[in-house]
Amino acid sequence: MRIAMLEDEVFFRNLLADALSGTGVVEVVAVFDSPTDLLARVSELNVDAVILDLVTSVGQTPNGPNGGLAAGLAIRGILPSCGIVLLSNYTDASVLTQVPIEQVGGWAYILKRRTDDIGAVVAALNTVVAGNTMLDPSIAEQGNPLDPRIASGFTAHQLRVLELLASGASNVEICQRLAVSVKSVEHAITTIINSLGIDSRDPKVNPRVSAAIAYMRMLSTPR
Repeated sequence: MRIAMLEDEVFFRNLLADALSGTGVVEVVAVFDSPTDLLARVSELNVDAVILDLVTSVGQTPNGPNGGLAAGLAIRGILPSCGIVLLSNYTDASVLTQVPIEQVGGWAYILKRRTDDIGAVVAALNTVVAGNTMLDPSIAEQGNPLDPRIASGFTAHQLRVLELLASGASNVEICQRLAVSVKSVEHAITTIINSLGIDSRDPKVNPRVSAAIAYMRMLSTPR
């Protein structure tokens, strides 16, 4: 897997690039400290995915015009199938909800502390390259801080399945985490998708991605 990185902290950038290169499954083809430099070259790099720091300069606000989110959206305009992994210190569930729903497949939002486990970063990269969406598990699984008016529409089991789905877990992984059958998980996901009003018959819709984004919106709903 070929990737590029955008990160303004030199020490952290080099550590992460070296750790990823050491896995043997990721080739870091270029690193950048500014979105402008990355965008100028990304079309020629032939990358499968990019890792983007959400905040790329001192004093910049999260989701600022020169940050990782804006860079990711611009990259998608150049390379529509490129996977995007956003890195941040902010536990903000709303970031991916700002990506147009038709483009949000292939995006992940993970916390910088997650990089202590390089396997988790590789998993995020695999998730986005596969066209799926992932919210850092520590954000997705905050102990169900949903508006009770929203949460009341789901059983406790369905909410737990939705949390894990939003964190990028596969059906098999959800089964293992919850110690339930595949059929139970499949039934819960079908019920969740129907309850959220997602049209799984629409070929333009990825039901899992749509459900994950709906959950992120639930997490970020003012209470």
